Amino acid sequence: MDLNGKVAVVTGGSSGIGQAISIALAKAGCQVIFTYNSSETGAAKTLQTLGKNGAKFKLDLHRPDQIQALFDFVSKQYGHLDILVNSAGINRPRDLWSLDTWREVFEINLFALVHCTELAVKLMQGHGKILNISSIYAEGKACWQGMPAYGASKAAVSNFTQVMAKNLGSGILVNAIAPGYVQTPLWQDTSEKQFVESGHEQLIDRMIQPDEIAHMAMAILQNDAITGEIVVVDGGISLKTI
Repeated sequence: MDLNGKVAVVTGGSSGIGQAISIALAKAGCQVIFTYNSSETGAAKTLQTLGKNGAKFKLDLHRPDQIQALFDFVSKQYGHLDILVNSAGINRPRDLWSLDTWREVFEINLFALVHCTELAVKLMQGHGKILNISSIYAEGKACWQGMPAYGASKAAVSNFTQVMAKNLGSGILVNAIAPGYVQTPLWQDTSEKQFVESGHEQLIDRMIQPDEIAHMAMAILQNDAITGEIVVVDGGISLKTI
């Protein structure tokens, strides 16, 4: 797919991976509508970087009516959609049994993603690209004992990616990236020293940067021969079992 002139929606575009992908798409000539929830500062920074190729949309992914409003806006302003990147996500570590935690994580990481995908497909008119951000934690052998709800939600995202690839056939290609340790605000209250220590857990001996995930995202979105794939970009952490 030639990305120049295409219309793209990126959820969670005010920081981290979503911000990096939004910027990369805009540089390739896409018109990018990115969503954000609470970070007005981050959204303003993304919008400033995107310039004339950007538009921001404040969205609470808990709210189906607001998700609908996003795609109504895209339909009214652009008439169609070419690309959807489901990047927004949350984690709630170290809570094994709280059903409230499980519901919250699945509400954002899976249910909102499914709703966005459904509405995006309607605007794609049979042709487009969908990219989901999963996680290396979606793989059972790479799971972390302190994040069961997050890992399970991302496992569901990976499976959903492959099922949608089968359902949508040759017209709409659906893939996912499964990152390892990426230095993003999702790591709440993490010091630089802790980032360095976490980076040592990966074979590359450092944290992955959001731009490196964005580079892979661009390669996937431009490639018309890949669908139903979960592309691992984990710095080799899944190999460090012993």
